[in-house]
Amino acid sequence: MVTATTFISNTGETHREYLLNLLGQADKIIFAVGFLKQSGLNNINASIKKFCADKAKSSTFYIGTGLGETDPDTLKKLYNIIKTKPNHQLVLCTPDAGIFHPKIYVFIVSQKVTIVTGSSNLTQHGWTVNDEVSMVTVTTINSPEYQKLDSYFKDLHKRYYTDKVGALITRYKKEKEVHKKKYGKGPVFRFRRRKSNISGIDMPRLRAYYEEYQKSDYFIEPVDRESEYKKAKKNLEMLATGKLLNAAQFHQLFGPLVGHKDYKPKLWHSGSIHRTTYKTLDYPDAFREIVRDVKSVLTRPVGVAYEYVIDKLNQVRKAKQISGVGENIVAEIFLSYNPKKFANLNDNPLAVLELAGKNFPYISSFKGDDYEEYIALLTQIRDDLGMQTFLEVDSFFNYVYWNLMEE
Repeated sequence: MVTATTFISNTGETHREYLLNLLGQADKIIFAVGFLKQSGLNNINASIKKFCADKAKSSTFYIGTGLGETDPDTLKKLYNIIKTKPNHQLVLCTPDAGIFHPKIYVFIVSQKVTIVTGSSNLTQHGWTVNDEVSMVTVTTINSPEYQKLDSYFKDLHKRYYTDKVGALITRYKKEKEVHKKKYGKGPVFRFRRRKSNISGIDMPRLRAYYEEYQKSDYFIEPVDRESEYKKAKKNLEMLATGKLLNAAQFHQLFGPLVGHKDYKPKLWHSGSIHRTTYKTLDYPDAFREIVRDVKSVLTRPVGVAYEYVIDKLNQVRKAKQISGVGENIVAEIFLSYNPKKFANLNDNPLAVLELAGKNFPYISSFKGDDYEEYIALLTQIRDDLGMQTFLEVDSFFNYVYWNLMEE
């Protein structure tokens, strides 16, 4: 049999009419969809009950939870239809990061396979109302096209199948209700099968992101970042001395830190500091004093050290004796001196932590206690992911911020 393809939409014959016709003829079906709602089950309810009543037929439903869009009561109803049938399974697909998002419908009659894949979810709107389109491939069970798809389904089964899916649905419903009660229409609900070992943080998601980061073209070797910050520390040490420096000499040491034009490579990696710190060139003595303040408290607890230097910075800012230097620059100085004890503090890591489940104050409102809590949390994340320094955490969080935040 030659593989053939065509397309269907909801114009004219709808997905519902087309798919139910295939369902009525099939011996075996496989559905893989991002989420399920009551309207979707209503579309197939009578047909599925009839299908499952035939002991010669089989079905597998791979269903995602989306961002809480899947209705747990509808999942339970589908599960109740098939749970006593030996040839029928419901598999709840719950990736650690991202969401399960295919729309695949497979119908098998003897050796013939019809694969429908496109944009249509298992909902009333997806099957009848929305402007949806799907490609229909008719082939055989031995064709390369189906064998590749079958391999995908086997991988899904290996990753997500459990014979305790009823209990998993119950847990999903409970956690969804708790989230709604706590947040209302706030942050989206993300169901995770694997629990986090760090309270309040979606570590399964961060682990999945970290694995992706390590394989990506954006991965930064720790030794490379360490080399940059060793150079930064060397410049800071020169700035911390009492040696008189003229404007050009100061810029020669300060420019590479923040990435001023003609002073590349940029040694620090906080964003936009190359633009805001040209004003700092007018206040070299004040900046050098901030560096000395940091050096004087490096052995003190992180929260105490941070608050001491920020208080000093606020004094000179209030007196208008410095410009262009903020909390992010202070954190960069601390990080340069001891990347195993101090961490960067800017919008990127705070946004990533919020994505993972933890909110901190805005940077300008950070106090010593906030920084101490921040470092404690980053330490747990660093250790869980097998990193050695906060430079690695900073590189990883920058990757998440610029490449994965849109999820």
